Amino acid sequence: MRVALRPMPLGEDILLARHGDRIVEMTQDRKNQLTIARLVDGSIDSASNYLVNIKEMMALTPAERMNNLAGDYSADRLQISRQDIKFMMRISALWTAASAVVIGGMTWAIYTYGDAESLTFMMSQGF
Repeated sequence: MRVALRPMPLGEDILLARHGDRIVEMTQDRKNQLTIARLVDGSIDSASNYLVNIKEMMALTPAERMNNLAGDYSADRLQISRQDIKFMMRISALWTAASAVVIGGMTWAIYTYGDAESLTFMMSQGF
């Protein structure tokens, strides 16, 4: 029962998705953080246990990673294009502005037309 409760490495999950019931044996290469599978036809496949290469990430400081990300953004080498990022920033700015207008309007309406008794009543009723 304890074996069923242990967390499955990411590599096992990837290999099961790739090959399913064609896997005969799976082993862990802990030094390289890989899961290795031997298939029915005798071939071997491997998958990383991490989404990113941990050794490369640990070699860089956060400032160096941010610098690399900024360089990739300026060279348009990211998975999402610069145009998409700019579009999402515009949508976010418009959403923020619209939210501020609505909240400002509601605040103005409450202070202009509301009285303390009705506000207390509404807040106590759970509206």
